[in-house]
Amino acid sequence: MCVVVGVLVLGVLSSCATLQPEPKWEGRKIDDAIARYGPPTKVIPDANGKVYVWKFTHNSYSDSPGIGGMNTAREMRTTLRMMTVNADGIITSYNRQDQ
Repeated sequence: MCVVVGVLVLGVLSSCATLQPEPKWEGRKIDDAIARYGPPTKVIPDANGKVYVWKFTHNSYSDSPGIGGMNTAREMRTTLRMMTVNADGIITSYNRQDQ
């Protein structure tokens, strides 16, 4: 019983968490992005420099109510972040795709 209550409380508290806004990356150093997101999944050579790619896969909860009104349906989601970086290590473009 205590475990069930603990899980419910944790679920309610986690639903109150706020996400940090996405920073503006253009004009910043690629080292700033690596410090925030960790090493990139891959780096692709490009005519304008290099494209750094981060791929994150995570669980997402649907809006359909479950037991006790809490959202219980989960689905796997993927977020791709791509940054084009010039020879000086400056980010010249940023693109985020949520799938």
